Amino acid sequence: MLEAIGQYRILEWVGAGGLGETCRARDTRHGRTVALTVVSDDLIADADQRRRFLADAERAAALSHPNIAALYEVGDQDGLVYLAKEFVPGQSLGTIIGGHPLNTRRALSYATQIADALADAHAYGMLHGDIRAEHIVITTKGNAKIPDFGFAQWLGKGGAADEPGDLRALGAVLFHMLTGNPPVAGWPAPPPSTINRNLPKEVDSIVARLLTSGAEAVHSAAAAAAELRSLSAVLDTRAKRTEPPKVDVVRKSGSSKRGLILVLLAVLLAAGLIWVAARP
Repeated sequence: MLEAIGQYRILEWVGAGGLGETCRARDTRHGRTVALTVVSDDLIADADQRRRFLADAERAAALSHPNIAALYEVGDQDGLVYLAKEFVPGQSLGTIIGGHPLNTRRALSYATQIADALADAHAYGMLHGDIRAEHIVITTKGNAKIPDFGFAQWLGKGGAADEPGDLRALGAVLFHMLTGNPPVAGWPAPPPSTINRNLPKEVDSIVARLLTSGAEAVHSAAAAAAELRSLSAVLDTRAKRTEPPKVDVVRKSGSSKRGLILVLLAVLLAAGLIWVAARP
């Protein structure tokens, strides 16, 4: 097994994925930990495939967004093609959901971050094609990250090779977060609030409009992000209105102390008067 590839010292092989074998490695030039993937020979079986793959990888490397895992380098060493990517510690969103609905605001926050990432990539002319909860990493700081952006079509995944397809996939992920399970393929998705009774009914509209391909569909990832933020703001405002009034503990505590002191003074005064009256 390889111990190093170029400037990358291999620390641990973590498993195989659609693109090839991946390891955690140390970038000795920049002093950082990376996720290093050695691309499978099947994806670059001939010169034309290799050329197109490297060209697409170079385009993916130009993406820069906080919710997209960065692709630092596309390398080709002695016929070995590798991708050095941002190492993202955390758990997959699918694991975090684990068959149970997420808190509504948390789900909307993740969906907004994913929509922001899609908007940036779409503006650059790049599609994802396989947005799913299992393919989104939630970092240890609680942020959503999309790894391997731009490679799903190479792997024959998803079939969503257009912007509406990415948006429908976002709707499916939001439905998954709100209900605990993804929508059933081939069947109209029911309103999430009919499955999770704790949900505000306002979420039903945005989910339905993301999942549909009709005239009422959300027309862009940027529009989706704006609508998700607007809905979050509405829910935040409603939550503040329904919060119980805060009790001024310090003031009440201070008043109680002053009252106790006055009572003690009154007792002492009364005792003094009684003593004076009792003197011969």
